[in-house]
Amino acid sequence: MSIKSLLQIILILLIFIIISGIYFIYFYSDPKKQVGLSGINGNLNLSIDKVILDESEATDNNDLSINKVEVSKKVNDDKKNKEVKKKYKKFENLTKQIEYIASTSNGDVFKLLADTGKTNLKNRNILDLENVEGSIISLERQNIYISSELAEYNYIDQNSKFYNNVIIHYNDRVIKCDNFDLIISENIAIAYNNVTIQSKDSLMTAEKITMNMLTKDISINSKEKIEITKN
Repeated sequence: MSIKSLLQIILILLIFIIISGIYFIYFYSDPKKQVGLSGINGNLNLSIDKVILDESEATDNNDLSINKVEVSKKVNDDKKNKEVKKKYKKFENLTKQIEYIASTSNGDVFKLLADTGKTNLKNRNILDLENVEGSIISLERQNIYISSELAEYNYIDQNSKFYNNVIIHYNDRVIKCDNFDLIISENIAIAYNNVTIQSKDSLMTAEKITMNMLTKDISINSKEKIEITKN
């Protein structure tokens, strides 16, 4: 056999060995290794799925938190709206700069001014007034001027009730009291509770005084003795 033929045989054998080795390595390797690789791939897939699941849960939790915030905001807004409506309802009938003018049976003009007024909750015919000034203008007798912190005006019968720091100016007298009722329908006015009548030279205290709106005469009634102090 020639050397050339021997080399060819050896080369063919090497090629066969190499091919057999490669085939053995790739097609008959250890099953455990394949399982391990599969396990790694499975764990990798599981981890990826877990990450996706965690992200999904986080998104759901974020959505839930956002929903809670939105619900809480809506509740707060509704609460604020209710408070605003309640305040508005309380002052919705409030009127500023009130003026009423009426005439008595003898032709006197009764004028009433107030900074603010609102309808009485118990009687819608009555207007509750604040910072009140009233006047009774007569062509035949002295005018009467009234002021008080509060008053009630009934625009049906035009009667008025002044109270809180009431001051009446009539002729040369200053009458102070806690309450002063002006009854237009009966042409009388009544001052009561802590009544004092001050003139140029005297000071009187009484329980109640009644004024006739037609004649402007004043009658004084008191359970106690009337005190008169001369200046």
